[in-house]
Amino acid sequence: MRKYILTVGIALLSLGASAQYMVTTTVNEPAEGDSWETANFTDNMGIGYMHNNIVAGIVKNGEDYDLFGRYGINDNLYVVGQLATEDDESLSVGIGYSLRVWKDLYVEPYYIKELESEEEGNIRVGLSYKL
Repeated sequence: MRKYILTVGIALLSLGASAQYMVTTTVNEPAEGDSWETANFTDNMGIGYMHNNIVAGIVKNGEDYDLFGRYGINDNLYVVGQLATEDDESLSVGIGYSLRVWKDLYVEPYYIKELESEEEGNIRVGLSYKL
């Protein structure tokens, strides 16, 4: 049993050592008459595990947490998917562009649409930092 625990521990450590992580958030515009607050930047904060051009992670969506995934088409263009973990389990997909601002800090405008909804999609602006 000790051999299995040791093997799993070494495998997880090597995965963590070779991994690159990404912290991401979406900037929410305040409602009419409201001022900018910290919550506008932290309501949709998340973390993702990056390997090559694929990212998988979890992101806060209000009071709930959603799963998200990204696939990098090239250095700047990516496809994103977000799966809600609440009761309806809706899937949203979109496309975005990463604009490098400084070292590992990126501004990311993207368009995302809920698949099963009749509503039009949203254009949003995100921030990400690669660790």
